[in-house]
This record gives sequence, structure tokens and C-alpha cells, in this order.
Amino acid sequence: MRQDIFQVVPLVKASFFQKLFKQLPTENSIIELNNLLASYPLEKISNENIYEIEQRYQVNLEKEFKLNLEEFYAVYLNYCLRDGILNDSDFDNLNHLRLILSLNMDSVVKLSHKIGELVYRKFFEKAISNGRLIRREEDFLEKIEKDLQLPKALVNKISNESKRNFIQNYVENVIKNQELSPDKEREINNIAESLNIDLTFSKEITTQLEKLKLYWTLEHFPLSTISTDIVIQKSEKCYFKVDSVKWYEVKSSLQKPSHYNLNIKALKAFYLKSTSQKSNTCNYKYIDSGNLYLTNKRIIFTGRNKDLNIRFEKILELSPKSDGVEIDKETIKSVFIQFTNKTDEFCLILDKLIKMNH
Repeated sequence: MRQDIFQVVPLVKASFFQKLFKQLPTENSIIELNNLLASYPLEKISNENIYEIEQRYQVNLEKEFKLNLEEFYAVYLNYCLRDGILNDSDFDNLNHLRLILSLNMDSVVKLSHKIGELVYRKFFEKAISNGRLIRREEDFLEKIEKDLQLPKALVNKISNESKRNFIQNYVENVIKNQELSPDKEREINNIAESLNIDLTFSKEITTQLEKLKLYWTLEHFPLSTISTDIVIQKSEKCYFKVDSVKWYEVKSSLQKPSHYNLNIKALKAFYLKSTSQKSNTCNYKYIDSGNLYLTNKRIIFTGRNKDLNIRFEKILELSPKSDGVEIDKETIKSVFIQFTNKTDEFCLILDKLIKMNH
């Protein structure tokens, strides 16, 4: 048999008492069988060779080393399936090996299913590695299924798991890269169509995809103007409005940056997290509640008791929180604006408007 399938193993040395009573170590019987498989072509090995080993060691290999015999068969079957194809010679050799090892059909079927599951899964995952499953690959997989007589339930299980894992990993990478462009969205749909799977994800992933789709639109397309219920300057356009926000002053601030700078990837990563990192309002002084607007020049707050605004050129830094954003500005008092929703949308639009004004 091929040297790269089985390797010759040295025999175990007899113990003192085995030498004294002229006994051979029983474990050497299975080692000799291994070495026989490693040293000769399979078709040259006969039942007589196996019988000779059993007689010399006074053992019944089928009873005493059943698991080892099954392992020999499994190793050879796995070798034959290295390219996923079993030819006529492979079938002949496997049948011959089964006979000389005295394996019953139940054991062979069990081993074929066990090895076959690993092999079928490997080639199935390879077949869909580009997000497509073409007819040629389907025919190849059907041959593996037929050759190994794999149960349909097992084949369907591997197919469904592999497809689901592929689309799940693809989408998770999209989220990790924080980019859901229209091309990426089309590719996700094309993968689902080719693999014939439903695009159903956890609530967390679905929410993240929806956010990334919004983020892409805000970053790459012109902002849409909206009508307002407040008076703004003739040169102003409004791009965002949110109701029911709370305006706070920050009680203390660290050293202020010298100019405006925001890591947009860090901002998106923060808001894509599912864990809540709310602000500690003990550090803030409550000022008022009301509505918030973003124009092309400033943040406008219309409260129950007072109106406030921050011009973009005064803003130095944005520190996102899951329930709002801290805004550091040139004046001593920085502010924290607390939202019930749309915090991430506000930050992305604000960042874009600030950069448009610089």
C-alpha cells in the first residue's frame, strides 16, 4: 500500500516476563497489520496474511482490535476521498480491505457516513466559497452523496448549515468593515438567491445592517433638506429635526482639542454596538427639554424655557454616547444633548455639515 497512507511502526519490545515465558506482546499483532498495509499494495494482501498474524500472536483481531481495524478502513477511505472522487479502483480496494479486515457492513456504513460527512462538508463549503452554487458543483456533490450513500437528511443538514454559515460570515464581515454600499447589498441578495436561502438574521444583525445602510446614504449622498416649524435665516437650510431632547451643560471638561476632528469609523463602531453605554447625568447640569434642529450653519435648540444654538465653527469635538452626544466647544461650557432616538443619525449629519463648513 502507498507509504503516504500508512507508516511503518516499530514493534513493542517484549517485557521480562514475556521473554521468560516466550510470549509475544499482543499489541504487536495490530502493529504488524499496520506495517503490512504500509509495505505492500492492498491487492497483494490476503486473508491468509491476516490469519498468519493472528495465529502467531494467538489473537482474534476482529474481537480484540475492532476499533483499530475500523480506523484502518477510515484512514484509507479518507485518502481515497482526498479529491472527492471514488473511482472503480477505489471501490474495489475498499471492498477488498473490508473483507480482509473482517468488517461487517454496519461498521462500513457507519464509517462511510462519518468520513463522508466531513468530506461532503469540506467540498460543499469549497463549492460555495464565492457565494454561488453552479450546476457543475452540484453534480460533483451529488456524486459524493451517491458514492458514500449519505442519508438525505445528513446532506440537507450539511447544505443548510454551510449556506447559513457562509451568508452569516459574509454579513458579519460587512458589519466589521462598517460599509454596506448598494453593491454590497446587491451581492448579499445575489448570494441568497444563488444559494436559495432566506435572509433572516438575528435582531441585532438586522439592526446593524439597517444602520449601515443609513450611514452609507448619509456619507455618500447629498443631504435632503426638510421644512421647519421655526424661523431660520434666509441663507439657512434645515437637514435634521428630532423632538424630545434634553439639553445639559457639562460640569467639568478635560483639556480641549485645538481643532475639530472626528474619527468617523470609531463613531460608527460605537453606534453599531449592541451594549448600552449611557451617559452619567450626574456629570451634567440640566438646562431644558425641547426640539433640536440641524441647519447648514448651526445646531438650534428650542426649549420650553429658552432657545439655544451652537455654530459649527465653535465645535471642537463630539463624544458619542448611546443616549446622546457630548459636544465640546470653544467656550468654557460644553454641552450634552440627550436623545430618545436618532443619536447616530444626528452625529453623522452634524459631522458632515461641520466638514462642509470648514
